[in-house]
Amino acid sequence: MKQCIFFVGVALVLSTGSPTSQAADHALSEYPRLPGETDDAPRLQRAVDATPSGVLDIGPGLYKIAQTVSVTNLCSLRLDGTARLVAVAQMNFVLRVNNAPLYESLDWYSARRNDYGMFVCGGMIDGNGLSSCMMLDGFHHYTLRDTTFLNGKRYGLAVDAEDGTGYELVAKDLNFRCTMPGLAGNTAFLLNGGDCHATDCMVVDYTIGFHLPRKGANRLTRCRVRCGDIPPPAVGEPPEMLKDSVCFKLGSHSAILRDCHADVGETGYEIDTKDTRLIGCSAGGGEAVGLGSVTHIRHVSGRLLATDCAFAKNAANCQAYEGCGRVQWRDAIYTGFGPGDDCPGAADFGN
Repeated sequence: MKQCIFFVGVALVLSTGSPTSQAADHALSEYPRLPGETDDAPRLQRAVDATPSGVLDIGPGLYKIAQTVSVTNLCSLRLDGTARLVAVAQMNFVLRVNNAPLYESLDWYSARRNDYGMFVCGGMIDGNGLSSCMMLDGFHHYTLRDTTFLNGKRYGLAVDAEDGTGYELVAKDLNFRCTMPGLAGNTAFLLNGGDCHATDCMVVDYTIGFHLPRKGANRLTRCRVRCGDIPPPAVGEPPEMLKDSVCFKLGSHSAILRDCHADVGETGYEIDTKDTRLIGCSAGGGEAVGLGSVTHIRHVSGRLLATDCAFAKNAANCQAYEGCGRVQWRDAIYTGFGPGDDCPGAADFGN
């Protein structure tokens, strides 16, 4: 079992700038359900509200959530590896973190206009097909680690989707997965923040894997997108999550993807921005699972550098590149695109 260990020792600073005592940490077990409560959202909200700038520990167990739990006070959440927050009613998000209102109430030069290493770590956030899993807004340096985002209705994780002031998210070892039908069209990881880094994040059965629509200077390293758990709706048809699927949908400028893998999708990398770099990335390598056509790189606009990449033909109608041609190819490997269906090094297109 993975354990998330963070050492937090931060002196609080009020809006007046005066120091106070160190933040107090709490455990959810200190906050039982009150009479008449039929789910765990109210007690979780009480625990969060009682832990400003501290760490709230959430122990093993399944926690039913019937309304969004909101974090606006710099509280961090440390979930046991077997803790599961599961939606039991329709809502926008199971968990929402947004510290922007707090920041906006402070002087620009106040020391508290920083997150002091805030985080959500561990466990599972389960939208259960009723809700998106988590939204993160208004962050100025934040860590997400070792968390699974399951069955998000619209999003697994939406970062800076509304507020637009977030920067410097460090995301590591996140797992996005859908296991139930009826969620086609959803997005695993929406990343609008700037200067963010995501490493070793895996997506299974979301229609859009990673979507970076705006801002810039974001980095994805060793991230993978595939499908496979949800069966086709009928024999001979592709799985529902593959219709209009895009593994990596890039609209933010100056993005760098390193050692990422678009395993199975109608489009591997959709690039509609300037100055994108794919370094050591790959596409294909999995079974076609009923797809009629596959495009590994769909290049809509901007300049692209693709270096040390590998592309495999994994469907009868498969092309490695389609687009505007403003691309530099360096040392790419192509398998199954030439005579004899095995032509490594062919690079007579896209230039």
